[in-house]
Amino acid sequence: MQIKYFQTSWNDIKNSPGWFGKMCLLALVGLVPIFGQIVLYGYLYGWAREIAWGTHQPLPARIFGNDDGKFWRRGWFLLVVSFVFQLVPAIVVSIGSSMQGAGMYATMSTINDGASVLGVGSAASAGVGSLIYLAGCLLSLFVNILFWIAAMRTAIYDRLSAGFQIGKVWRMFRHDTTGIMRIFGMNLLLAVILSIIITMVVIVVTVILVLAGVGTHAGMMGGGSGDNGTVAAVLLSMGGVFFVVILALVYFAMVASVFVEAVVARAMGYWTMQFDVPRWRGQDDPMPFELAGAAAGAAYGAYPYQGGVQTGQVPNAAPAPAADEPDPDGDAAEK
Repeated sequence: MQIKYFQTSWNDIKNSPGWFGKMCLLALVGLVPIFGQIVLYGYLYGWAREIAWGTHQPLPARIFGNDDGKFWRRGWFLLVVSFVFQLVPAIVVSIGSSMQGAGMYATMSTINDGASVLGVGSAASAGVGSLIYLAGCLLSLFVNILFWIAAMRTAIYDRLSAGFQIGKVWRMFRHDTTGIMRIFGMNLLLAVILSIIITMVVIVVTVILVLAGVGTHAGMMGGGSGDNGTVAAVLLSMGGVFFVVILALVYFAMVASVFVEAVVARAMGYWTMQFDVPRWRGQDDPMPFELAGAAAGAAYGAYPYQGGVQTGQVPNAAPAPAADEPDPDGDAAEK
């Protein structure tokens, strides 16, 4: 049975008591640099980890509950993994942007100076920079997909190094590329829809405020009851209202972004569940689909979710380590 990622994840969120208040609180916490992202990762991927184990629970009642004792460590690990994964795309984008800007500036300068040969070379440099910039943006999108898989491995094993096992991440991606690309498409579609809604709201609010300001100004001038100072005060107050409205819209955009992250994290939990997490051993050991070979791999590829999973507490421990691998909670070097 093929799971409907958006519908299932959305149902899990909306059926959680006080879900909208939790989204709003997470958006507020997200205003704090670093700390906010740690909280967001720790909370959402702790919830995603539960469903990957096959344990169906609503959103945790408390944002800072730390019921499994690994909330802060999980959030910190995922922040580090996210930073490292996006480092290379960020460098590529930066190089492309610099080349593009320098090339365009040099092109304009050489055109003004009449140096046609230099102008052609500068234009070519700007074109190459644009291509590098575009490649960096596409690479960033692809790396973000791999980060979702790495984040699930980090959350399940409770080890930072599990997120950097690129070979394991890549094999999981290859095993069900279609499924995770559906999650990516869902993420992209949600982002586009919410961006359009927010843009339309901004345009409508801006037009309303401008028209209201113009109407107030015209009324005062037509009535002859105000001087320039009064008119300026009215326009200034309208600007203050506009500023408050923009702040509210920015916050709404942050709430929307948190909602999308929550849907994606939960969907990734369902996607990871197909890999039979309870049978995972040490992080370096083969996963069940790797051991089973091609024949059993097809069986594991069929999604096991049949409309319901067990209820209860998800195990606090990571998957059982192999005989030659130390307990994850006792390996201080990994922490």
